[in-house]
Amino acid sequence: MRDIVILVGILALIPMILRRPYIGVLAWTWIAILNPHREAFGFSTSLRPNLVIVLVTLIAFVISSERKGWPGGKLAMSFVAFIGWTTLTAVIAPDPEASLEFYNDFVVKMAVHMVILLILINTPHRLISLVWTYALSLGYHAVKIGLVTIYSGFVIGRYTGFGPADTMIDDRNHFAVAMLMLAPILFFLWKHADHKVMRNLAMIGMGMCFLAVIGSFSRGGMITMAAMMAFLWTKTNHKFVSATLIIVLALGAASFAPPEYKARIATTFDQFAGKESAYDDEQRLDESFCLRVANWQLGLDMAKDSPIFGHGLRSIQNKNIATAYLSDSHVCSDSPKYKVRAAHNIYVEVLTDSGFPGLFLFLFILIGSWLSCGRIARMAKGRADLLWAYDLASMMQVSVTGYAIGGVLLSLAYYDGYFIIVCMIIVLHRIVKEAVGEAEPRRGEARPARRRRSGAVPAE
Repeated sequence: MRDIVILVGILALIPMILRRPYIGVLAWTWIAILNPHREAFGFSTSLRPNLVIVLVTLIAFVISSERKGWPGGKLAMSFVAFIGWTTLTAVIAPDPEASLEFYNDFVVKMAVHMVILLILINTPHRLISLVWTYALSLGYHAVKIGLVTIYSGFVIGRYTGFGPADTMIDDRNHFAVAMLMLAPILFFLWKHADHKVMRNLAMIGMGMCFLAVIGSFSRGGMITMAAMMAFLWTKTNHKFVSATLIIVLALGAASFAPPEYKARIATTFDQFAGKESAYDDEQRLDESFCLRVANWQLGLDMAKDSPIFGHGLRSIQNKNIATAYLSDSHVCSDSPKYKVRAAHNIYVEVLTDSGFPGLFLFLFILIGSWLSCGRIARMAKGRADLLWAYDLASMMQVSVTGYAIGGVLLSLAYYDGYFIIVCMIIVLHRIVKEAVGEAEPRRGEARPARRRRSGAVPAE
């Protein structure tokens, strides 16, 4: 039954996309993040629904008479440059077959998605529709894992398979960071949704995000959550009240967390206690963390050997390439588990994939997105018609902060959920510039908006 519903739903979208291509971007995002066909058990699990949506969207994009405008700006161009450089390094990699396999499975699909998004999402209405699509798609997984966490007595973290199978967020650590990136977006929707039902859904979703992080047993997720809470506190107007709320939530999380999770968190802090450096005594290092440090050292050695072009996508976990860089000088090199493995660090991952130029572009996008949110907030501050933009920029800045911190321990450099947020920041910046008269509208005048409550998003 699920298979039939999914198939009918996808087919029903086709005429809507042909009429309004931007709906194709929403559907594309929905399938890319939710992966609805993986929630069924029959014939739809082997379907490629995104391919159908992509082809229909591209056809609609080409034949549409709508004016197509690039948002402009350094951030948008840096994204294109990063994709271009990644394409080059993937092609000339020492093992091009393995590099291009990952490129075709993840990078090129994400790149085309983002480029079409940047062109077609060009009004407040379309942007908020995309925000809702992103939130509901990823929020589904938050609710599912949150409920399972409660049902399992907060011990689901012992198991695997959190996000959709064969996706970037299948791993529990990746999933935890994705949930933390989603929570600020849901907070924005809770604050600005028109209907009480939608506000309640957003609030429930936020709670499920935090439950899912606890249920993941992810130490990186818990550290990222603490850092995000601290950053969010700096942006609140009522700091005493918000600090009290954060403390209450932290105590509540500590009381519900199972003993195994508390023990995992304790080892993270114990290994830094009483030492001038975390690396003074390798025997006292948590083995999991120690092996990650060893792999970062391996990645730096690889980068020194090929600083310009790197070694191709996912080269650090490619045994044909990375085995030669294993060294006795690395920490934990005497461990039986010391071997070629994933980067467990977005910065090392990009560095080994695309060299220092690729890392520079990646950091330019990351830092530029964070700074752009600040610029948007300053432009929108004090304007009732742009209150929604101010709040959205502030919350997306929190999401980017979570990605930057959580990515220190994870291989999430090409996570499409992050790049969707980056593109939403680019689009929002352009929309706000149009609203304050610093840029020409990319579309014609909007239809008259129906009356809305103060701070609500204007209609298309």
